Amino acid sequence: MFNGERLSELRILNGFSRQELAEKLSISEQAVWQYESDESIKPKMSTLLSLCHLFGVEINYFELDSTPSFIDTSAIAFRNGDLNSKKVIHIQEIYLNKVHQIFNYLDKYVEAPHLSIYSLVDEVHEKFLSCNEWDSQTIEFIANLSRKKLGIADDNSNLLYQIEASGINVLSRFLSKESSVDAYSLWTKDSIPYIVLGKGKSAVRRNFDLAHELGHLILHKFIDFEDLDKTKQAEKENEANNFASFFLMPKDTFRKDFENLVGIKNSNPDNYINLKLKYNVSIQALEYRAYKLGYLTPAQNSYFYRLIAKRNYKTVEPRDLELPVYKPGKLRAMLKMVLSNHLIDLQSLLGSQRVTRQFISELLDLEEGFFNEFVTTNGDYDSIIKIGDYIKKA
Repeated sequence: MFNGERLSELRILNGFSRQELAEKLSISEQAVWQYESDESIKPKMSTLLSLCHLFGVEINYFELDSTPSFIDTSAIAFRNGDLNSKKVIHIQEIYLNKVHQIFNYLDKYVEAPHLSIYSLVDEVHEKFLSCNEWDSQTIEFIANLSRKKLGIADDNSNLLYQIEASGINVLSRFLSKESSVDAYSLWTKDSIPYIVLGKGKSAVRRNFDLAHELGHLILHKFIDFEDLDKTKQAEKENEANNFASFFLMPKDTFRKDFENLVGIKNSNPDNYINLKLKYNVSIQALEYRAYKLGYLTPAQNSYFYRLIAKRNYKTVEPRDLELPVYKPGKLRAMLKMVLSNHLIDLQSLLGSQRVTRQFISELLDLEEGFFNEFVTTNGDYDSIIKIGDYIKKA
């Protein structure tokens, strides 16, 4: 039996309306609606093959029962996005549920070391009794504790690695087509933390996104974001921003470095470049931290941002293009480990999900050719029969 819900999920995940999908398949929009909603109607074979090719799945993908969602949409913390957009939230629910199914499959074959994010979150919420509102002093204490527990280097250079090593699954994907969201995070129903980063940002801006979302995961694990009004949403964003600032730029060391590297000419953005290279944080985030610590007056702060706009630093800052942007590597490493050590073979992995290499590569943002070394010739008829021999000669 054809499961129309699986077609609907793939369509939404890939950003197609019913009309757009219908045009790609050369069928009517009504036919797409019928396939998705009427279990008695099944696409003809040519349409089914087109769907498989378009979405990178096997034919029997559409015969599987619907899987329960591991994602509670009320737990999603968006950064600079529209929390009230049901369409955006639904896309992310489908995306993360697909990723999480693959993670759970791989996780059966690996034994993770001590995952510090769990003990850290437990310690914070036991100490502060699952507080729903955090003052700046408490957030700074938690940020310093988190930095120590996660083993973050003085220059934040190992930030992504240590966050992934702590037990958080980090992903990256293009988000601009779907919304104004540039990053988000959540805890799944089975208590696995995720951070999803939008692609296209500089390394230093992405570091702030990482720290911001880490703040959400630690401070707001028990928050229902769907129940928050806009004022409360803004409060939670501000708490996560404060956490990121305290976490990336610890007060005592920051004061010393600011005085030595920036000095009294603190309204000139170019004077922050050496500090930027030391902390791997954007010039604007550095200035904001200094402003909050009292190193700049409101007038100096305003002048700083006028120069930022005048020099077009809002989008690209000095040295941005020189600093490498590293891709998240945990899920990629899990895949490589289980396949390289023959814990499972590629066909078993693909068969478990009823998808192709293309599907997993796009879902997990893998580099082109990632699976090539794991492909075998078993069952590959082209390695046995020379197809060219069967082509009619002119």
